[in-house]
Amino acid sequence: MLAAGASELFKRVRTLELAARKNVAGQLQGDYVSAIKGSGLLFEEPRRYVPGDPVRSIDWNITARVMEPHVRVHREERQRDVTIVVDVSPSMHSGFQHRTKLETGIELAATLAVSASLAGDRLGYVLYADRVLAESRPRPGKAQLWRVLRELLEHTAPWDRTVEVSDPRVALHHLESRRGGPQVVFLISDFIDEDVPEDLRYLRPRHDVSIVHISDPLEVAGPLQMLVPAFDPEGSGSRRLGAAVTAELNSALGSLHRAAARFGISYVSMSTSDPVRSTLAALFSRKRNRRGR
Repeated sequence: MLAAGASELFKRVRTLELAARKNVAGQLQGDYVSAIKGSGLLFEEPRRYVPGDPVRSIDWNITARVMEPHVRVHREERQRDVTIVVDVSPSMHSGFQHRTKLETGIELAATLAVSASLAGDRLGYVLYADRVLAESRPRPGKAQLWRVLRELLEHTAPWDRTVEVSDPRVALHHLESRRGGPQVVFLISDFIDEDVPEDLRYLRPRHDVSIVHISDPLEVAGPLQMLVPAFDPEGSGSRRLGAAVTAELNSALGSLHRAAARFGISYVSMSTSDPVRSTLAALFSRKRNRRGR
């Protein structure tokens, strides 16, 4: 029989999974499958050359043997390694209207995790603040999905120590230290302390990287919000949102957008009042458009 604490966590994990499955139902799952590339191509069969086929696909050995142009037909290997990277630092615990940024990020990460599980992909995660706090290499199966959901919920607890800075570099370096093939990486953060690090330049050629930036509406609402209490990004005190702070956050958001474009990374920004489903639909649409270029 489950202890009271374990029973409560089980209920929370189940509730999160149901919410994520509701987000995934319908078109969104199809969007996920069509937008996320497979991990490789497998040779399936040769066939006769048809005008318009790319010359690079011609199988010259078969062509020479049968004296007629043939091409190699490949199919995409659909099982992928998907790693969801989530910032769980103190600034993500803040929120003034609908929900905190971390609650939004957890629902988004859970929806991605369920999408990956339903598609038969191997699922991994990295949770970080000033250091990597929890991680798992991509693994298949329902047990791994529940492991991801449980870890996400266990990191919603209030912090019992000061975090000087939240830095996605620690998560990116951890990913790069892993051996293995290419991965589909989703990086979820409010990017309060750091712009998109230059490390993404080196991660992008190997992996399929997407960034989801999460903000609270009042953080970027403008100078009219000058008297609203706000958080000290990673400390224990508080400060007030003002025109200078809002301008700083808007500037960081612009830098994030430009850096993602420069590195060829799919990017979407959402506020805590935005539906997770529509945010992911927009992200998958951008990924498909980028693939088509």
